[in-house]
Amino acid sequence: MGDKPLIVSLLIGLIVVLVIAGVSLLVKMNSLSEMYKKELSKNMSFQKTMESIKDENAGLKKETDSLQNENNERKKDIVQLKFTVEELNNEIAKANKLKDKLEESLKEELMKSESKEK
Repeated sequence: MGDKPLIVSLLIGLIVVLVIAGVSLLVKMNSLSEMYKKELSKNMSFQKTMESIKDENAGLKKETDSLQNENNERKKDIVQLKFTVEELNNEIAKANKLKDKLEESLKEELMKSESKEK
């Protein structure tokens, strides 16, 4: 009979330890649950941000492609204009040669007419 109070006190101590361990586990689980919820909300926020960045990236890529096409068209126009300028320079050179010939012819005619008048 002397062992019964010892067994009862051991059982009560065991129950108290188990209750403390259970409460500790519940507190830890609640803390982990809150941390999980916070991290989950951060993850969702990051996913939304990533999606918006992907959309912005796609828009910028389209704009870059559009600007590249525009740039290519302008390069073609510049090449065409260079050819036109070369053609016009050739025409100016021909006109200058013709002008020089006409001036010489006019001088010769003037000299002939002056010599005829004398």
